[in-house]
Amino acid sequence: MVNISHILYMVFGLDVDRITVSIGLLFIFGFLVFVRRIEIFASTHIFADILIAVTVIVIMIYGAMKLKDRGSMLSTVPFFNTVSYADAIGFSVYGYEGIGMIMPVQDITANPESYHKIVYAVIGVTCTMFVVFGQFCVVAWGSDMVTPLITDNLPDGIISYVVLGLFCINLFFSYPLQLYPVNVIVDNIFFSDWEKTPKRQFSKNTTRSITVGLSVVATILLGDKLDKFLSILGAIACTPIAFLFPALFHYKVSAKTQKQKTIDMVILIFAVSAMGYCTTMGILGWAGDEDVMKLKYANFNPNKPPTPTTLA
Repeated sequence: MVNISHILYMVFGLDVDRITVSIGLLFIFGFLVFVRRIEIFASTHIFADILIAVTVIVIMIYGAMKLKDRGSMLSTVPFFNTVSYADAIGFSVYGYEGIGMIMPVQDITANPESYHKIVYAVIGVTCTMFVVFGQFCVVAWGSDMVTPLITDNLPDGIISYVVLGLFCINLFFSYPLQLYPVNVIVDNIFFSDWEKTPKRQFSKNTTRSITVGLSVVATILLGDKLDKFLSILGAIACTPIAFLFPALFHYKVSAKTQKQKTIDMVILIFAVSAMGYCTTMGILGWAGDEDVMKLKYANFNPNKPPTPTTLA
């Protein structure tokens, strides 16, 4: 929503606040989530992936230009972020938020038996891209990155507006897919025993609209704390579906040897510990000074030993 407001103001001179943009998105997404056949979004999702790739390339080009002009900025960033390092863990786990789509997508693939190979390849490539891109941005921008959105560091200009626009377009394509598992769960809970009538169809559309409305309200209220919100959300919601539940189900259903059970227990302990610790740290960080990271980086001196006023 911030990107849309920024584009409307810089390109068209329209000063549209976040609430107005949210209301507009509510109507657009409200109609998109009415679609029942997920395969309809297959081609649009590929297009959305292309948009993301283009955006990443543009950002890396800008970063390379920064490196050429002023060299590496890595020395302006402390080696270990003692303030909000737990957010990085929550963010990393949040990267698994799409794992709930694995089973639904497998159901519509042409060769489900080879689907696991595709999943392994995608996770490996995505993990590598996350690490390389993140490290590159730190080297290129260093302490200039004081917001959770890397696009905030792009200079004003037509190319930057195109990048922001691509991000917004990608949202239209990806949001219905992200909400699909939620809609399926809600439909199965409330409407599984209903007959296929117009009333059932209308009721399902109503619950989907309510879900979109709740997500829009959450965005309005929590938009200024996006990094903290995603970190806490990753710890609370994504840790169970990525680590806790798979290990628990495997332990109960499939684990036969003591080695398998031990591995499952280690994963379970890690999941519970990470969920509790990252959630607690995220809540405490939310209640703290929102500009603390900016102050930390501004006061950081790589040639000076850490002191309570710089890194502690």
